[in-house]
Amino acid sequence: MAKKLLVSIVAFVLCVTVLATEMIVKQRNGEEWKINVADVEEVFFEEDGIQDDSSVIDASETFLLFNILSDSTVEVTRDKSGNWKPSYLGHDSITIPEKVRIDGNLYTVTSIGKDAFYKCSSLTNIDIPERVTSIGDYAFASCSSLKSINIPESVSDIGDFAFFYSKSLESKLLIYDNGTKCYGWIGDNEKCTEVIIPSGVTSIKKYAFESCSNLTSVIIPEGVKSIGEAVFKSCSSLTNIKIPESVKSIGEEAFRKCSSLTSIKIPESVKSIGIDAFSSSGLISIDIPEGVTSIGDGAFYGCNSLTNIEIPKSMTSIGGHAFKGCSSLTNINIPENVTSIGIFAFEECNSLEPKLLIHDNGRKCYGWIGDKEKCTEVIIPSGVTSIKQSAFYKCSSLTNIVIPESVKEIGDFAFQDCSSLATINIPEGVTSIGSSAFSSCNGLEPKLLIYDNGTKCYGWMGDREKCTEVTIPSGVTSINDGAFSYCDNLTRIDIPSGVTSIGKYAFQECNSLTSVDLPAGVITIGNFAFSRCGNLTNINIPESVTNIENFAFESCSSLTSIDIPKNVTNIGIEAFKYCTNLEVVIDNSKDNVNVGRDAFNKCKSVTWLKE
Repeated sequence: MAKKLLVSIVAFVLCVTVLATEMIVKQRNGEEWKINVADVEEVFFEEDGIQDDSSVIDASETFLLFNILSDSTVEVTRDKSGNWKPSYLGHDSITIPEKVRIDGNLYTVTSIGKDAFYKCSSLTNIDIPERVTSIGDYAFASCSSLKSINIPESVSDIGDFAFFYSKSLESKLLIYDNGTKCYGWIGDNEKCTEVIIPSGVTSIKKYAFESCSNLTSVIIPEGVKSIGEAVFKSCSSLTNIKIPESVKSIGEEAFRKCSSLTSIKIPESVKSIGIDAFSSSGLISIDIPEGVTSIGDGAFYGCNSLTNIEIPKSMTSIGGHAFKGCSSLTNINIPENVTSIGIFAFEECNSLEPKLLIHDNGRKCYGWIGDKEKCTEVIIPSGVTSIKQSAFYKCSSLTNIVIPESVKEIGDFAFQDCSSLATINIPEGVTSIGSSAFSSCNGLEPKLLIYDNGTKCYGWMGDREKCTEVTIPSGVTSINDGAFSYCDNLTRIDIPSGVTSIGKYAFQECNSLTSVDLPAGVITIGNFAFSRCGNLTNINIPESVTNIENFAFESCSSLTSIDIPKNVTNIGIEAFKYCTNLEVVIDNSKDNVNVGRDAFNKCKSVTWLKE
């Protein structure tokens, strides 16, 4: 039986495609109907049914800019043509559409992109549709006139500093994602004085209350799992906060510069304390509960009122600079389970009992803690296998140290600036000596130091002004980082065959060095290896070299020619920069060599022998 088809303009786009015996009708929502043409007697349109769908807008008819995210979704974005001029200046009230048509295709607006309305100082009101799920970093930051904004229930993610410095917004605590997430304070930070985060919240956004300088008290509900990055940073009036038992970690800078916070109870649920978590705070004492296994770098750095701290037996790691500058700290216990203590963890803690600190069941020597002027003679006990980085750094009163045969490793800068050190023994079993381990130890006998059964050259120890001519003995295979750096009087260096690597900074600023013969077998020339050797006129690059690292010959202004062999596949950043008289010849093509930024900047010429 023949039928009549009523097509309302409200429901359909005026586009009808007839294919064979079927008619395909495409609706506004993207769905298609297939109708057998044989069953259709008439097609007509009801003009009275025409309606305007205000939730849909054509991209060509709006000043708003969109970025396509998928086949069906877009985000509102900003002009990314290369300048940071705000995209929507001059607009005071904006309604973001639910849907937008771009080149005939329909998309749902699901996101407000990063920086979308950043610094739109004229914007006073914005209406966000219900289907938006995310608001990007800095999306409405520095919108100084913005007074009203709705956050739909559909929003599950709000980026960092989304409303930063938009002080005209109603000052309040912003909770979103069905009450499970706390963005923090929006509006005027000075009006944030006391905060009760509601029950149901499980996460607090990083930077949530940063610089709320009048905030004095915070109540955090059970269920919150972590105190994130910089949540209370620079809350200088904060005196009272209760951390619930559900919290497992205290994040980076969480309470940094909370200068009025003198005490805090950390619950037993916490397992880690992040980088700079309490640095420069007003803490006087703190008990770290059993269960915490790590204290991050700088966690209590600059807490100059801190007098006592209890570290639990569960602790295994104390980060670098963790207690640096805690000048009032008189007592600290290091449990046996601690296997790692970072560089300068107790630097400038001059109220601590001055002593040698050994940890990790007697295997590691952290170095000296307390007043360094009282470090005069040291006997490192047998069983220690490593002397850690900067262990005795600037112990200028140290005259003598005994290192046991068990030591295998001496860390970077371990004895740097020990200016009174007159003697030191290097056990035969030492296999690693770090960069600048004996730098500025001018009281030591000036000599070339070879170690690890004659295979490694540490470089010059003692007064570097007395380093004039050096012959590295046969058997050496590597030259340490910084081995002869700043040996300003070094005129000749003989490097034996068998050496495969020239370390970083190895000959940096050896200004009297004029000629260097690198032996066959060298593979790598390290970062800054010959940097600023201003009088170096001649150096060869052997066929074995594959890698010339960053700044390797930077500012060698007297070099006139250099041939780079075919096996070199990498020439680092600024490797020959400011070699103003240098003509470079490369036995390769540009396609076969990775050349870093400004590698030949200011060189006289560069010639590639192969295409």
